[in-house]
Amino acid sequence: MIIDLDRSAAMHHLAALFLYSQTAAEFCRGIVMHPVLGANAIGSELLLLSQDATLKSLANFGTPTSTRGQLISLWDQGLIAEASRTNKVTRGKFTDPETNDDVYVYCYPCSSLTQTVGMIVLLKNQEFDVELKEEDQITLALVGAMWLDRIGALRLEGMPDAGLASPEDLTQRQLKILQQMSDGKTNRQIADAEMLSQSTIRQETMKIYTALSVSGRDQAGKLAVHLGLVR
Repeated sequence: MIIDLDRSAAMHHLAALFLYSQTAAEFCRGIVMHPVLGANAIGSELLLLSQDATLKSLANFGTPTSTRGQLISLWDQGLIAEASRTNKVTRGKFTDPETNDDVYVYCYPCSSLTQTVGMIVLLKNQEFDVELKEEDQITLALVGAMWLDRIGALRLEGMPDAGLASPEDLTQRQLKILQQMSDGKTNRQIADAEMLSQSTIRQETMKIYTALSVSGRDQAGKLAVHLGLVR
């Protein structure tokens, strides 16, 4: 059943969510937990379109999409790729292999007037949709692209395999080191604070880079913020 929700109310809620979300992780959590937009929602994901024409996960919350952890080519067959190519909202469903339940998928592009830069994917356990007119979809896409730029997410899109990391890949020690890296501390300062050798900190730092699929401190810090791993 498609539940009718006033278009203007839906756009207002989305605009407010964009306005108050400071990171990708915060947005993904916010849309699932939203009392209106999150009705029947079980998961969300935010993806960025890279220069190599692949969509890469930046953050997610709740039930994963059927493609989480995989790169999605712009030329793949599927709802997410179709939404990216056409710059239009797409919807469909898949069957959860673990529960055998139907999961309804809604894909909302974030784009400039000429190209898609990101994608919001919302999962629901019941069909719940807002029929957005073409002008609404254009507005939503533009606001989404502007928001991604404002929070600095678009400056991450060139990173190799951005967003494929999982918080479970990092130990508590590595998370503490990552937090201090994000705070701008040097290896010496982190070593002193943790009462470890600088050699140990360097080794842990390399493990952090590998887990996050990044090549340096700046990228690690920015990605960690959007994944919600650090403050």
